[in-house]
Amino acid sequence: MSERERLMRRMNAVRFAMWELHIYMDTHPTCQEAAAKYRDYQNKLTDLVTQYESQFGPIRESRDAANRWAWINNPWPWQLGEEDD
Repeated sequence: MSERERLMRRMNAVRFAMWELHIYMDTHPTCQEAAAKYRDYQNKLTDLVTQYESQFGPIRESRDAANRWAWINNPWPWQLGEEDD
C-alpha cells in the first residue's frame, strides 16, 4: 500500500468515527466524553488532511482565491494508470 493510500484510509477511518460519534450525540446530546472524542477526531482529521496535502497536493477547495481550483489539476480517479497503457 502506498503512503497516499495509507493516508486516505486513515482519513476515511477518522471520518467514519466522527460520523458514528455524531449519530451517538444525536441521542446523547449532553455526553461530554463523546463531544471531547469528536473534537479529538476533528483535530486528527485536520492533521491528516494537512499531511496529505503537503505530500500529494490539495484534496479540498482552498480559501485562497489564487489557488481555489488547484485541486482540479490532479489526475481524476479514472485517469490514474493511463500512462501504463
